[in-house]
Parts: sequence; structure tokens; C-alpha cells
Amino acid sequence: MRFGGHETFPIREGWLHKGLTLIEADPAAFKDPFVADTLGVGRNMAKSIRHWLIATGLAGTQSRQNGNQGKVLSPTRIGYLVLEYDPYFLHIGTWLALHVNLVNNPDEAQTWRWFFSRYSGQRFDRIACSEALKRFLNSSGQRAPVLRTLQRDIACLLSSYAVPLPNEHTDPEDASESPFRRLGLLTYFRDSHMYRRNEAEVSEIPAELLGYALRVSGALSDGDLPLREACFVEGGLGRCLQLGLDAFIDVVEKAEAELPAGTVRVIGSAGERKLHIYSQPAAEWLEAYYHRNLAQVAA
Repeated sequence: MRFGGHETFPIREGWLHKGLTLIEADPAAFKDPFVADTLGVGRNMAKSIRHWLIATGLAGTQSRQNGNQGKVLSPTRIGYLVLEYDPYFLHIGTWLALHVNLVNNPDEAQTWRWFFSRYSGQRFDRIACSEALKRFLNSSGQRAPVLRTLQRDIACLLSSYAVPLPNEHTDPEDASESPFRRLGLLTYFRDSHMYRRNEAEVSEIPAELLGYALRVSGALSDGDLPLREACFVEGGLGRCLQLGLDAFIDVVEKAEAELPAGTVRVIGSAGERKLHIYSQPAAEWLEAYYHRNLAQVAA
């Protein structure tokens, strides 16, 4: 369980592309004391990029093969897929998948896990959200850091996703804005300093992300899921994208219509509707998304 590895910096435009291409070429790159210069960022920003590569599931650490001490950073299978199909992180499906990975990675992003799977606040301010996280950690018997650390984590999360209103003097070329804001999951009202949750737009959710999220969450390990359970299971698509049951069913119906026959099905069982999803690794769901996306572009 980790807090604060991001050095207070949300992901910025271009960061993951820079970091991922760097470690593909040189897995030991982040061992270089001058890696910040290579990336063209400050020292703490370089630490943040390394953290986000790991937290989003794009990279993982492994021991050096030549016997040297320490670990190097290499792309995961997901990382290699992104390098092949979306190296500049242009597709919404890539960001949705990375968001799902964050919510399902409590070791590196415990605050993300709590906020999108446990926290029920619909309208709140930053202080109330931080205090709610502190209460949750205390009540669950987990060792909580000091409140200031939690406040920084919450501030980073909210800054990552919240679109401010009124959206004054926004520069479309501003590279400091987090790409996760494209998901539309939070709104920040400047006048009241309040935040509001939003459902993700069903039309923006690739059908493959349904299977991807449920596989990453581990919810499919026991076979078919009751439809309501599939919607609200921790780490699943419904929780990650703040979908109500009706919107989740719309995503399921979209997947039934757009994916190959039998990939996603709603079946009746003893009067209860269950969700059946073809069993394949999360990376194959993401690759299927990229393949279908390429086919649509070529058509």
C-alpha cells in the first residue's frame, strides 16, 4: 500500500510516451542520475514518471540479468501493446485501460482504489474527501500515513480527473493538464470549491473494455456473474467509470452487438440474469480493441 509516489504531479501529456520509449530502449535508464535531463523534465517529475509507468501497469521492475545489484524497469505486455498500437497515447481506450489499472493497483495507488471502489460521496470538497479516506484506513485496520500525505494524494487524484468550471483561459496546448480529464469522471466548480462525480459517456467506452476491466479486477475467476454484481464489483468497469446499472447494461448491450458472437452474452439462470464473458487475458482484450480500432480506420 503506497501513497505519494507521484511526487504530487498528475500524469501530464507526453510523459508516459517519453518514459515508455525510454525504458524500451534502455531498461536501466532510470538508474541514470541524469535521466531527468534525458526526459526534459525536473528531477521530481522524472521520479513521478517512473511511478506512473509502474502504477498504470505499463512497466514493471525486474532484477538485472548480468548479476548487478538493483532492479531495472521494463515494459509489461500492456506496455508493449501500447508501444505497438498507440505509442503517442491518442486513443481514449488506452486511457480507460490505464485508469482501470490504477483502480486495481492498491499497492501503488491505494487512494485510487478507495475513491473509485469504496467512497460514496457524489458532491464533496477536497477536505471532506481526505478526511473520509483517513477514516476508512483507520476503520479497516490499515496503517494510515499522516493526514497531510493523504491530502496530497487526494489533491493529485482530483487534479488528474476534474474538469474545472467555468473553464476560463484554457490553453488547448497546455501540457500540464492530465489526459485523464478526457474521461469526464469529475467536475470541479471553482465558485464553490466543490467536486461532482459524473458517469462516463457510454458512447465513449469501447466494448472490449468491459471484458478488460472485469478480467483485471479478478471478478471473472469464478465464471459468470449476476448482472448487478458485475456492475458494482470492486475494480470492474461499473465502479471504475461510475456507471449506474442502466448505463452498465447499455455497455453490455453495446458489447453484445459490436463484438464477435458469443464474446459477451446475458443469459438467464434461475430467474436471474447473468453476464457471460469469453475468458481471455486482459492484454488480449486490449489488443482486440486496437485491432478493431485499426479495422474501423481502414474501412
